[in-house]
Amino acid sequence: MSTKSGAQCAHNLGEQDAAEVFRYPIAPFSDRKPRYLNTMLDQNALQQLKQLKTDIIESKDQGEGEVRGSQRRFGFVRLDDGRDVFLPPDEMLRVFPGDRVKVNVLTDDKGKFKGELEKLVNSPLTSFTGRYIVRGQGHFVEPDLPRFNKLLFIPPSERKKAQPGDYLHCKVHRHPWKDGKSQVKVLSKIGSPEDAGVEGKYTLCKFELPFGWPAEEELIDSRANQREDLRNTPFVTIDSASTRDIDDAIYAEANDAGWTLQVAVADPGAYIDAGSELDRAAQQRASTVYLPGCTQPMLPERISQDLCSLAEDVERAALVCSMQISQSGEIKDIAFSEALIRSRAKLSYDDVAAHLAGGPQLPHASIEALHQACGALRKWREENALIMPEQADFHYDLDEQGRITAIVRQDRNDAHRLVEECMLAANRSAALWLREKRGTDRALYNGHAGFREERLESIGKLVDHALPEYSDVSVQELDGYRRVLSAASKADSPLPLRSIMARMLQPGELSAEPRPHFGLGFDCYSTFTSPLRKYNDLVVQRCIRACLDNSSGGDLSDDAIAQLQEKLRNVRQASRQMEQWLQYQYLAKQPSEQTYAGHIAHLNGGGFTVELHDSGISGFVEARSIPEKLSFDADTLRLYNDQQNYQLEQAVTVKVAEIDPFQRKLLFTIA
Repeated sequence: MSTKSGAQCAHNLGEQDAAEVFRYPIAPFSDRKPRYLNTMLDQNALQQLKQLKTDIIESKDQGEGEVRGSQRRFGFVRLDDGRDVFLPPDEMLRVFPGDRVKVNVLTDDKGKFKGELEKLVNSPLTSFTGRYIVRGQGHFVEPDLPRFNKLLFIPPSERKKAQPGDYLHCKVHRHPWKDGKSQVKVLSKIGSPEDAGVEGKYTLCKFELPFGWPAEEELIDSRANQREDLRNTPFVTIDSASTRDIDDAIYAEANDAGWTLQVAVADPGAYIDAGSELDRAAQQRASTVYLPGCTQPMLPERISQDLCSLAEDVERAALVCSMQISQSGEIKDIAFSEALIRSRAKLSYDDVAAHLAGGPQLPHASIEALHQACGALRKWREENALIMPEQADFHYDLDEQGRITAIVRQDRNDAHRLVEECMLAANRSAALWLREKRGTDRALYNGHAGFREERLESIGKLVDHALPEYSDVSVQELDGYRRVLSAASKADSPLPLRSIMARMLQPGELSAEPRPHFGLGFDCYSTFTSPLRKYNDLVVQRCIRACLDNSSGGDLSDDAIAQLQEKLRNVRQASRQMEQWLQYQYLAKQPSEQTYAGHIAHLNGGGFTVELHDSGISGFVEARSIPEKLSFDADTLRLYNDQQNYQLEQAVTVKVAEIDPFQRKLLFTIA
């Protein structure tokens, strides 16, 4: 919209009105028009001035968006219309990353956007955690927040006797919007770097992970009268030797049509009423949080490790999924029942793997039937679904301070694969059974929609180049996705096609309706086999029980599902960040010139992430640390030039260039 200058407005108003508006000399009283006419003209002039102001404002390029920080002093505003607007350092001083602001958008002669702050709409940052820093005479906290690279001042009256290096829980006391100066107050001192277990305490505080339980009350099996007696069925459990919260037990028996496979799952829902204080506490936690040396269970240990754990040689309530597995690995005749079972043995992965490899034999005849049935199930998945690439686990030896003294790589063995097939079969059966029984009624399912929408063009180019015979196949449909991913796994290509495609996937999501799970290649999927550790599995069990009772209860609202999804993300992030902190502490103690073997796990234009083979520790190699300039190919995820090429899964040798365990910062250089 065009704007009007003051002179143009004066011309439009007329000479007398302009005199009123712009304080020009006014004619003598005798020459003036009647007062009522002056009043009308005054109102008219004011209205036009108001319109002038509106026109000027509307002519500006303005927008609202969220402030995003950078590794340097400048930042950006991601506007609601999708534009990224540069915020220079002097403007970034007045805001926090995450603030919602209104900005005036200026465009330079190169077409780049620069922002001028107009209004602070909202600042969600209230409390946070960080590290106490002293710089000269100033006392500050270094916030532990993503892309937040400014120190915040702590006035003397708000320091609570904290010492440099201490870990703090703080609150914003003064926002920097007016003059670029912020202040915080210390809410509590979490601990000092020397304190035993301080990393766990800090993580619990940072991610606001709940602890403590409602008052204990008597817990009774509310379904005791509905249970089938399966105490004579020789179930066994297979898990890590140290596991105490045992969710599942398994049994298989050969028959003329293939095998009967039964998966018995702990039944805490029979003891915990939906909506009770204990149930709300479990829902708030969402999942057991596996922090090294500081595990936070979803349910009290008296339930998860005693009353409901499927321990050896004790009677336990269970929800049992019974399946007929054909010789070709197809699942038929799915049935669910509430039962009373008694596990015959608590077996470890290592012992079962040794048994299957011909080592010391275990006195449990069902192991061979389980092995055969699971072999058929896996063959069916290879032909009709998708097999996800295997990843190693890593075990941490901790000292009395809760810090890592050794990291032991644990590769998957045949016992892990046997249990995995049993759980996949039972969980897929639960989804198929619920879909049939519930129809259009709600339950809880795990969905996965395949590739991210913004990466479909790259996927198309990759398929055209490496798998041209599949160029016309739609990867947005489950069958086409399965065909392309299966072909990528088998292709003889210099590019790691499956790994490239895996980096372009969406995250999985919970939903009330059955949806395809592209990642697994299943028409629908759900999980119910870990109800002692995952709240969504407990919910699915309640949906199954409701079907057994011919009712429609047990599900969650859309808001509750969204909140559960967010809590699960928070739990995963907490676990990952504490692991990194401890890993980097461990690595910082190693000789500075030591080199490490690893492989490239991810790439972007700025460099690539390397995962170390023996420890699973990941660090970043900056592209600028490599002497020759590299170009980035976003379609094949490569960094390259005429002499060098870096791509996914490539083996590299690195050494540590820079490390800060608290900031979880680890930079490698190529050795």
